[in-house]
Amino acid sequence: MTKSRRSPRLTATDWVDAALALITSEGVRGVKISQLCEELGVTKGSFYWHFKDLDALWEAMAARWQEINRQRITELHELTEMPADARLIALSTMLISDSHLTVETAIRDWARSNDKVAETVRSIDGEVFDVVDRTLRELEMSPSQARLLAGLLVYAGIGYIHGHEGLPTPTPDELQHAISALLSAAVAPPVGN
Repeated sequence: MTKSRRSPRLTATDWVDAALALITSEGVRGVKISQLCEELGVTKGSFYWHFKDLDALWEAMAARWQEINRQRITELHELTEMPADARLIALSTMLISDSHLTVETAIRDWARSNDKVAETVRSIDGEVFDVVDRTLRELEMSPSQARLLAGLLVYAGIGYIHGHEGLPTPTPDELQHAISALLSAAVAPPVGN
C-alpha cells in the first residue's frame, strides 16, 4: 500500500479515514498505531496528539462511519425522482457492498467491547430503520405494516453483516427480485378476503 500523504499537521479525521482505509485493505488487524503512522508518514506522537489510545480512535471511527452512512442515506432518500421501492433496493445494495461490509463488520465487532462504539452502532441502526420505515410508508403501507417490514429488513441486514462470510451474496438483481416480492406480499390483501 502506498503512503496516503505526508503532512506535519494531520487532523483527527485524517487518522480516522486512514484507519477506515486500513480496515478495507488489510482488515481489523491492520489498524495498529504503528501501521497508521507508517501509512501517514508520521510518528506515534502525532497519533497521541489526537487520541488517548486505540479505543479512542475506534470511537472516532464509529462516529465517522455514522456520518458517512448518514450522508449516503440522506443522499439516497433525497432522490425523490427515484421510486421508493427502487430507493430501498439501492440502499440494500449499498449496505451489502464488500467495502461497506468490511468496515461495518469491524465496527460492530469493536462495539462488543466498547460502550461508546456500541451506542453509535445502535444510532446507525435506528437511522437506517427510520429511513426504511419512512420509505415503506411512501408505498402506502399502514404504519404498523411499515414498522414490521422495516424491522424485518433491518434485522435481515444486520444478520447478513454478521453471517455474510458463510452465506451466498445476493446479486443486485436477486436483491431487487426479493425486495419486490416482499413488498408485493406486504401490501397484498390477506388470503381469504
